[in-house]
Amino acid sequence: MRKIKILYLDDELGNLQSFLAAFRRKYEVFVTHDQQEAIEIIKTEKPEIIITDQRMPIVTGVEFLYTASQLHPDAIKILTSAYSDISAVIDAVNKGHIYNYIKKPWDLNDVAIILDNAVKYFLAGETIRQQIKKLEKTNEELNRFIYSASHDLRAPITTIKGLLNMAREDVTDPMSIQYFSMIEDSVIKLDSFIRSIVQYYQNGKDVFDYKVIDFKSFIESVLKEFSFEIHQNNIKTSISIYSNSDFVTDTFRLRIILGNLISNAIKFRREDNPNPEVHIEVFSNEKEAKIIIRDNGEGIVNELQEKVFNMFFRVSPEISGNGLGLYLVKEAVEKMDGHVELSSEVSVGTTVCITLPNKKHLIEIQEH
Repeated sequence: MRKIKILYLDDELGNLQSFLAAFRRKYEVFVTHDQQEAIEIIKTEKPEIIITDQRMPIVTGVEFLYTASQLHPDAIKILTSAYSDISAVIDAVNKGHIYNYIKKPWDLNDVAIILDNAVKYFLAGETIRQQIKKLEKTNEELNRFIYSASHDLRAPITTIKGLLNMAREDVTDPMSIQYFSMIEDSVIKLDSFIRSIVQYYQNGKDVFDYKVIDFKSFIESVLKEFSFEIHQNNIKTSISIYSNSDFVTDTFRLRIILGNLISNAIKFRREDNPNPEVHIEVFSNEKEAKIIIRDNGEGIVNELQEKVFNMFFRVSPEISGNGLGLYLVKEAVEKMDGHVELSSEVSVGTTVCITLPNKKHLIEIQEH
């Protein structure tokens, strides 16, 4: 087991000799009366514990320890002081500049206890730092996995969908066409689930893409992703924007929100309704934006409306989906410091209202 290194800086040689004699067997002790030499010891030896007297000839102990923190931030810092300096020392302790203090004249037994506790504190912190490094490594591996899921897994799915469309053109047998449709449905579900996993992971990261939003063009770009389903099911869409100010928000998470809500509106349309509709309204100002997405689809019974934002919750096992859509919406909205409300009536439709704060001040800070 390695010996803990302790640096003790004091301009009184008697204190240095006494300290060295008392603790050199248990710790690897470095003593000096010169502040510059102490700095060199910190740079080369990286002592786990740094002790200094408050009253030093060039700079005070607190000032020295502040410099030491820049060189070796993980070291435990302890100050020795006479009673007359106690208020300054206590203030330094309370502000987190130092771990503890030793009152002069010090008692070796008291010092031994303080050092034992300091070592335990350092080792506990070292364990935490090691765990953080492991978590960072795991997170980096997870990053690579998500990249693989996003690209390496979705690429063959896109190829399969393309081949299915080509195969349909060469087949007239009704049974074969039905099989192709079943395969395509399964591939679409798999693709949707992979996208949801990627979105879930990316939304959990504290990374934001704040930009000024042109709501109309942004919503149109999201709707374009569903153009095939919208055209195929003869869905009428409309966009209404009411804005009197530039609006800044996280574009990545806004796309997650709109994409999942529009997807749900398409997915849960009423089969007996020949005129399915999806209406999107935005009201924005200097303070916030309200985004309202309204459909005339199946609707949700009252007793299930509070559960629809739960992970993996599905209104009915017969309905396709992975139960992540509205959960991702809620998570993304909360990451953006907003809130979401849902109201629905069976066979009438569902309305979802998203309220997001205007992050315009963040752009202004960056510009200055």
